[in-house]
Amino acid sequence: MWMSTPEQLSLRSSRDHTFNVALFEGLHSSDFCEWIEAYTRNRTVLAVTTPTVERLYGNDIRAAFASVGLKPSWLVLNCTERTKTMESVLTVCSAASDAGIDRRGALVAIGGGVCSDIVTLAASMLRRSLSHLRIPTTLIGQVDAGIGLKGGVNFGEGKNYLGCFHPPEAVAVIPSLLKSLGVDTVRQGVAEMIKVACTSDTDLFRMIEETRGGGLQSWVLNGDSLAHEPIQRAIAAMLGELSKNPFEVTSYERAVDLGHTIAHPLEASTHYELHHGFAVAIDLAFSSVVGWHLGWLREETALRIVDLLVAVGLPVWHGHLNEDLVLRSFRAAAKHRGGNINMVVPTDIGRYRFLKREDQCPPGMILEVLTYLRARSWQEGMSNSGTAQYGVELPAEGNLARIGLQ
Repeated sequence: MWMSTPEQLSLRSSRDHTFNVALFEGLHSSDFCEWIEAYTRNRTVLAVTTPTVERLYGNDIRAAFASVGLKPSWLVLNCTERTKTMESVLTVCSAASDAGIDRRGALVAIGGGVCSDIVTLAASMLRRSLSHLRIPTTLIGQVDAGIGLKGGVNFGEGKNYLGCFHPPEAVAVIPSLLKSLGVDTVRQGVAEMIKVACTSDTDLFRMIEETRGGGLQSWVLNGDSLAHEPIQRAIAAMLGELSKNPFEVTSYERAVDLGHTIAHPLEASTHYELHHGFAVAIDLAFSSVVGWHLGWLREETALRIVDLLVAVGLPVWHGHLNEDLVLRSFRAAAKHRGGNINMVVPTDIGRYRFLKREDQCPPGMILEVLTYLRARSWQEGMSNSGTAQYGVELPAEGNLARIGLQ
């Protein structure tokens, strides 16, 4: 009787993938038009964008496609955290079907992080996996959400609870698109830049510190080329960290999770009225002060991080933040990260370690950290405007890739 060995019935699979992130001067640059042609020529294409991007840049983007003889199908989709659902994904899938997208076709996400998340998940499902391209139009999209490998939507109380690993074929970053953003939207992106600087690029941290009075935000909003270097450094740092474990198969310890342990539950607790970048800033402040209280991070460095967040106009507190939310966040993170919390805690600028278990926090420490952040936020709120901001509850006495600029 013939018997097979396990080796004879095995299959080796791989998820190896490389994509390029290219920076361009503008929508009308010849290099950007060449990029469009290189990735979409002789393919059926569905472009998905948002109402705001359509209003501001729709005609220019279509003109860029038309300049190389292309006319993609076009979907304008309302993309917010509240609409980041499977219903939106299925809307994209329906539009792709109507457009006759074939197996070699491609989706193009032209918008912020939510647009990218929705389109990525749709692309992963269509015909069991279609290629997709990204043209992020927000700072947080250009330095974080638009250059990662994931897509996902919210489900119940879980942010990005349904999702996939489905890296893009290529990403085009055009800093000049950011001129149309509001200050708060730019600040959200700066929060992600500070996050990755804390773990991976001390020079970027110092660069942001030197412009702490709003210089970086002004560069972005004015379309100043001075913003290109910090944006490029943030992208490089993010991709460098992601390349170490792109599909999260070797470990659930990831530097890019700094600022992403209590942030998601905090966002969800506000029904996403608190935007992601602000939640990341609060989480980053929390993680830094935790490091200080644990003796892992010098007090002066912890305050340096908190001071920078405050200086660029980011919150370090929210009224929904309390010990119960923190503990629930720890437990939710452990379910997602292989049984350990794996909260990234800075130990210096450019260095970090992981808080793995609740019992590493001495009794009363979390409450002390929250009390400090609440008081700090109250002081800043009173000194700046005398009012509570970002849901601050006032005290009773007052208140894999290659990057290049092409």
